[in-house]
Amino acid sequence: MKTGYLTLETHPEHLDLVRVIVKDELPNTQEASHGSQIRYIARFNDIDAGQMHLHNMLHNNLVDLDNHIYRIDLNQAIAAVEADDLNHARVWIDPSLGENDRSFIDTQTAKFKLRHKKWNRFWLIVGAVFVIYFFIMTLFGQI
Repeated sequence: MKTGYLTLETHPEHLDLVRVIVKDELPNTQEASHGSQIRYIARFNDIDAGQMHLHNMLHNNLVDLDNHIYRIDLNQAIAAVEADDLNHARVWIDPSLGENDRSFIDTQTAKFKLRHKKWNRFWLIVGAVFVIYFFIMTLFGQI
């Protein structure tokens, strides 16, 4: 488990694409590559798990696996990071994001968290059903 920083970058010519970059050190928000702009930074206690969880949330929007580029709105990508259950903290968010953007991020984050909660509850019920099933089968000697 290693601590690291997950950054989201956009490029002015490709606003519908978000690049996810993992860094060991806190990145300078003014130093992005090839004209792109760092728009969000989060610190994860387990950066590899954080990157994996974000990929699981965004995998349907994947454009380039090697460069970690997703076709998704920046606000939705930020909300996906914010909604993660792993121990993390927002370090920096682009101050040019307006109040409408920030309220959308908060709303979308709540939706993502609710979706996580529903899936977790579903799998908990499935597990309980199988535990009960195996208990009953053991009681009647069928296993």
